Amino acid sequence: MQTLSQVRRMLHEAGLRPQRRLGQNFLIDGNLMAKLLDLAGPLEGRSVLAVGPGTGSLTEELLDRCGRLTAVEADAGLCRLLQRRLGSRAGFALLCRDVLAGKHEIAPDVLATAGPETTLVANLPYGVATPLVASALRLTWATARGTAERACRFDRLTFTVQQEVAERLAAGPGGKAYGPLSVLVATLGRLTMGTAVPATAFWPRPKVASRMLRIDFTEEAAEFAALAELDSLLAAAFGQRRKRIGSLPGRCGPALDPDAVRAAMAAAGIDPDARPEDVPPGHYRKAAEMLAGG
Repeated sequence: MQTLSQVRRMLHEAGLRPQRRLGQNFLIDGNLMAKLLDLAGPLEGRSVLAVGPGTGSLTEELLDRCGRLTAVEADAGLCRLLQRRLGSRAGFALLCRDVLAGKHEIAPDVLATAGPETTLVANLPYGVATPLVASALRLTWATARGTAERACRFDRLTFTVQQEVAERLAAGPGGKAYGPLSVLVATLGRLTMGTAVPATAFWPRPKVASRMLRIDFTEEAAEFAALAELDSLLAAAFGQRRKRIGSLPGRCGPALDPDAVRAAMAAAGIDPDARPEDVPPGHYRKAAEMLAGG
């Protein structure tokens, strides 16, 4: 695992410096990196996707553990550095591009290189974390349902992310952090909260702390058949989260019939006097299933 002086030297020799616009904050605490690897669990024989590999400290450790590794780096200078250092390693593929092809889509060539089953292990750049995690969960669900245009199953996602994002991913009902992302994760995965990571563990030092998380896709999630209805409910509910949820049937737009929404909410046991942030994920899920004819 690379020390701060090693990271500085490699960047200096390559004529590079950390790019704030790309969220480049390199994890330089070897003990915390080991904890991230422990949280990821056994990787022998697995395909692993690493996003934002930087100078390759975590990447080297992953290559020693997994079957093959796809690294996706948006910085062309770091791609050249990684290719020189690790390009000859067996099972290593490097893509120099953004991991996302759009706001809600993982790039097709990333999926093609990673293969039909993969595991994410990464210190995620802050800007990409939320859309990447949501996209990976949705794609895994669609793959399990047999409806994905390009099938790829992420059996688990292990990553370090900004503390505020971690709180939104893990939030339960009753607080400001709870929202559509919280419900999506609770519906499609099983979340394990890992170690807190102070800002001092990174260079350059960010302004905020981070947190390690692991999300496992569950077999129960594959049985859920109403993701489109759930998305519509959540968008309408949290689009005006200060309003009581009893007004939701009139705010769903043309996608959902107001009477059907009203009946689904009643069947799911949703209190019309509650606010969106007070409704548990299971209640939203049940209402969506009712709307889908379940």
